[in-house]
Amino acid sequence: MNALSEEASPSAATERWMEWVRSRARAGAVVSLVGASPALAEALRARGLSVRALPGPEWKRGKGPAPSLVVLEGDAVERVLEEGLEALRREAPGAELVFGLRNAGSARALMGALTGEAPVRAGLSEQRMLRRLAEAGYRVAHREVVPCASGGTALAEDTAQALRAVLAQVSPSTQVEEGLYVAVPDEPGRALVAGLLSVVVTVDPGARDAALDEALFALACQEQQPLELLLAAPEGVDLSAAEAALERYGRLGSFQARVVRASSGALYAEAVREARGRYLSFVDARCLVYPRHYVELVRALQTGREAWAVARAFRTEWASSEGTPPYVRAKVPFPLGERLEVEHLVQHPELVHAMVIDRGRIGPFAVATESGLGELPARLGALFPPVFLGGIASCEVRGPREPPAAAMAPGTWLLRPLDAWVEAVARIRDETLQAREFRHRMVDALNARVHGIPWVHSTLKTLANRLKSGNER
Repeated sequence: MNALSEEASPSAATERWMEWVRSRARAGAVVSLVGASPALAEALRARGLSVRALPGPEWKRGKGPAPSLVVLEGDAVERVLEEGLEALRREAPGAELVFGLRNAGSARALMGALTGEAPVRAGLSEQRMLRRLAEAGYRVAHREVVPCASGGTALAEDTAQALRAVLAQVSPSTQVEEGLYVAVPDEPGRALVAGLLSVVVTVDPGARDAALDEALFALACQEQQPLELLLAAPEGVDLSAAEAALERYGRLGSFQARVVRASSGALYAEAVREARGRYLSFVDARCLVYPRHYVELVRALQTGREAWAVARAFRTEWASSEGTPPYVRAKVPFPLGERLEVEHLVQHPELVHAMVIDRGRIGPFAVATESGLGELPARLGALFPPVFLGGIASCEVRGPREPPAAAMAPGTWLLRPLDAWVEAVARIRDETLQAREFRHRMVDALNARVHGIPWVHSTLKTLANRLKSGNER
């Protein structure tokens, strides 16, 4: 879109703003303008629309039919979004909401306030606005934004870029300077249910019914309570076998089950939005979770302060020969060792199926993106060090190994204390020295054995001298 003025609010009666509002005002619409300019009111009346202008910043229903479009300008944006949104939703339940917002939580504003080069920007942040809309029963149906410009602080450029990158990882909305928004009525946002684990079961079009049946059976046998299962599938995927399996296994455990439908690109985001539990996990038809898998992960989160927990898993490798059905050739545990490194989260994207997230501790971090879940462990691990449950693996991922999540954005930064890096480097150095000492001991032992066989030792010594003299020529 055209760049919006940095000095004036996007709610000013600019041509772009008026064009935006006119595009939402369909023929026959009843429009309420709250705090709007006379020029906008005149432009809408010229199109034959019924316009009710409210000069003050507060929302008021007034007489006559309920509006189908409510436009907020100036002080009315913050006042209505913070204090009058529930009343507006109640008194004009079918109305769209149109407004502009200069993001008080943009990276540029936050860093300017951090360094003291600019005052704290007044108004709402985009993240706060999105939360208020969800609480009152709205969702953003359309959005045009101006990206946050780089620079603007006296910090060294590399440091400024690093801070901006971390802010973007925590909350993508920090990269928005200002924008124009259309909000439409939706179901009110629900508070997360404490103690409830929501498991999103992704059903891909190519999932085998037998494998999915086994995965659902394993979920039905979970000891974790309370438990919610969300069957998430793209539009058109047949879920009759999965729904029949859940009904059949319902008596094995106590769980709630629901179906989530959306386009492939929006499926994970919709499933996360539908999930009611404070704790969140993801599996698919390849996964078998053992009965105490989730109990241990949730307990680790409840007794600690981490934002997510991950367990060791098995990679089940299959083999087959001519004339025989496939069989399990090996169960390879991963990751190896008793320490979980960031490297493991990149090398083993399947760990996304062996973890539980505490949604109350990740703030506005975007769990689901259009790229899917492959990068989620590494993206989470960059900002939130997890608790790792080593020991015996407690779930299986069947099938071939997934490729590493090598497509991580180059601007991804890690939040770690300095002593953690010092410890990691020291540990790597010690392991290298131990390996070198082991090689030296092996060479010494071999040399001692060779000395015990005189003719072998003299032959090797002669050969070494020949090679040395040949290299000196």
